[in-house]
Amino acid sequence: MKLPPQPKGSPIIGHLKQFKNDPINFMLNSSEEFGDIMLFKIFSKKIYFINHPDLIKHVLQDNHKNYVKSTGYKPMRLIVGNGMLTSDGDSWVRSRKFSQSAFNSTAIRSYVSAVTTNANRLMNDWAQKPDLEINASQEMAKITLAIIGETLFSTRIDFGTNLWKNINYVLEYAGERALRNPFIVPANWPTTKNKKFKKAKSALDELIYGIIDSKRNSEDTESDTLSRLMNYTEGSSNGLSDEELRDEVMTIFLAGHDTTSNTMSWALYSIGIRPDIQQKIFEEVKKLEGREIQYEDLHELTYTTQVINETMRLYPAAWHMGRMNIEDDKLGEYDLPAGSHVRISPLTLHRRVDYWVNPTEFNPERFHPLKAKAQLPYTFIPFGGGPRLCVGRNLALMEMIILLSTIVSKFEISYTGAIPEMSPNITLATKKPVQISIIPR
Repeated sequence: MKLPPQPKGSPIIGHLKQFKNDPINFMLNSSEEFGDIMLFKIFSKKIYFINHPDLIKHVLQDNHKNYVKSTGYKPMRLIVGNGMLTSDGDSWVRSRKFSQSAFNSTAIRSYVSAVTTNANRLMNDWAQKPDLEINASQEMAKITLAIIGETLFSTRIDFGTNLWKNINYVLEYAGERALRNPFIVPANWPTTKNKKFKKAKSALDELIYGIIDSKRNSEDTESDTLSRLMNYTEGSSNGLSDEELRDEVMTIFLAGHDTTSNTMSWALYSIGIRPDIQQKIFEEVKKLEGREIQYEDLHELTYTTQVINETMRLYPAAWHMGRMNIEDDKLGEYDLPAGSHVRISPLTLHRRVDYWVNPTEFNPERFHPLKAKAQLPYTFIPFGGGPRLCVGRNLALMEMIILLSTIVSKFEISYTGAIPEMSPNITLATKKPVQISIIPR
């Protein structure tokens, strides 16, 4: 069977060392050298790494029914159960139907006030800072946690040390098992790491189940995500059980918080070294004449949206995804036996020089409405693609547009540190917190 080209590796362990030590640069360098499709090996396991929009479209859209989530998602199931992120088949269809009701345009409109209220609250906090030095990574984690709490539960979740540590630990734990270490012992063995994970997950479960129970026993008719999930029915379909609700809520809670906070950290770094870009955002927001951003204003904040899109191009939070084919398939000129592992990386795709001019340069003009129309399909996939396109993408975009607009309207941002290194976690974070300086306008 003809195989794609592969980078140099060990004849025994294959490319395990490269994946374990530096998966990001290994994939970036491999895609630059080999282009559209290449083969990675971890011992006898073959991974087909595809990096061409047509091949990606084939897997995510054209022949999506033949592809399920890869085994790399098993560690995430330890956290989010069988929610929309990790499920397949009929279970995923059911999850998707319920979740779409919580993320339609009516729902997004109702969430705007929670975002603007929290954004203004954060700006008031920053205005009281005596040194005007901000840990942007922590501040973005704090505000996205507060926003997801109010939009998801109608509950104010204060940023606390234990909660922050628990969220970080479960995601790091899953990332290590999914990406960097094939020799990890089973999760049910009584190791120190497993015990710590179980304790952190139990604390998150206690929070989620407590809120679900409170809503079950409440007569309030709130319009938050959880209420929409609990109240949605279709025909004779039963509603979600507490366990199903827990899985969906945990998925939205962790994914909605972590991806948005990381993207915002990258955005603040990116504009912190580009005052010209900040000024354009500021001029755009000035047209609102100081009033609070409304849902209808989002379509007017086009340049701010371009900045968010360019941030997601260079630093996509969902920087890698994996699939396995149920039946034999063909990718380009290569046969793909059933059960093969396929990996896709928006990070490498978004940096291909044949689709993006000067791909490592931060340039929001790429997403000018006229230029965006000329983009080839599946060259920009920060939210995935096909039927499994992220259901929360419009909420995430709305939140980030409002946050970035509000911050720039109140403060000038500067960043003078070293270029942040990318950290290969479940989502694409910075290895060290982004420290920025702020000057009130």
